[in-house]
Amino acid sequence: MSKVIHIDPDNPSAEAINLAATVLREGGIVVFPTETVYGIGASADSCFGSQEIIDIKMRPKNKPLPWLVENDRALDMYGVDVPEYAHRLARAFWPGALTIVVKAADVVAPEFRDDRGTVALRCPDHEVVQELIRACGNAIVTTSANTSGKPPAVSFDELEERIIAAADLTLDGGETRHGVHSTVVDCSGPEAVITREGAIPADEIMAVLSGTNAG
Repeated sequence: MSKVIHIDPDNPSAEAINLAATVLREGGIVVFPTETVYGIGASADSCFGSQEIIDIKMRPKNKPLPWLVENDRALDMYGVDVPEYAHRLARAFWPGALTIVVKAADVVAPEFRDDRGTVALRCPDHEVVQELIRACGNAIVTTSANTSGKPPAVSFDELEERIIAAADLTLDGGETRHGVHSTVVDCSGPEAVITREGAIPADEIMAVLSGTNAG
């Protein structure tokens, strides 16, 4: 059984963050709250973390894991040929509940790319995750902390016991703010494509893309 630690989502203790970051740096798996749903993650430079997450979630192996990143500079760090409209979306909605899909740069290992060579990036608007990324010193590969096909957990109480047991550490931050997945926009082509509408409404995305909202 993994360790469970209560954490203040708005003012997380340095002790809890440092412990979780140590687990991540050592290749472990951490379950944590975000502003959307609970996530299960590993350091992006972990040799086995991503595969372990896929196994725990029972997620299809051909469905790469998204990355949680610190700021919009990550678009050009982990992406290549990133269109201007993707940067516009990041300026408008990051940190926030928007996942941006871009063509992956060479620094992104093949196992994190889909069959088109893209990677999904999100800069979360959540103090726990932001501090985790900084303390870990790396992006965090993640997915929602639930068995594939089941509803995501929007509070600690909704987490499946087997997910908690399989992780090395779980951070109990109570309920999430949005209680719904992030919105996903594919920015790998000449035009943006909303592939999943979530916490950010499609009309807000389109307003930024059309220039009717400067963000």
